[in-house]
Amino acid sequence: MRSYTIYEVKGNHRPFVIGRESLLEELLGAKADGTPVHREDSREIRFLCRPVCRETVSEALISRLDGRFPEVGREGAELLFHHPVKGTIRIGFGTYSLKVDCDGTRMLDLDLFAGLAGISGHFFAVREGSRECGWLKPVRYWEIGFGPVRELCGNSSLP
Repeated sequence: MRSYTIYEVKGNHRPFVIGRESLLEELLGAKADGTPVHREDSREIRFLCRPVCRETVSEALISRLDGRFPEVGREGAELLFHHPVKGTIRIGFGTYSLKVDCDGTRMLDLDLFAGLAGISGHFFAVREGSRECGWLKPVRYWEIGFGPVRELCGNSSLP
């Protein structure tokens, strides 16, 4: 099972974070014992990330992923997507983050990331128990100041 904590970075902070993703991962990630570096309501996270609107994210994900998953529902406060071949996605909602467990194939992760990227291009995921992190929507071009500036996306080579 793969577990992720997903945050939505505020738009005005995104240009500062581009190229500094490892620092963001250190801020948002967990220590070696699994405890978070910062509490979810810490000043740093409140400054950098948007609060999660449970209803908006739930409705958008259900509408975007409904055709890909035959079983969609809720289990307590969690949102649940199940596919008989791919597996199960469980999404819990915090004040500033989504806590996601993907139990099954990596296709679950891709479906989830595509669904969230369609909602906003500002989601950033940190995988628990590893040093994996990144933007859920590929970073392309954006306007700042005097003209277009290229944003880099991980190790990709954009033309």
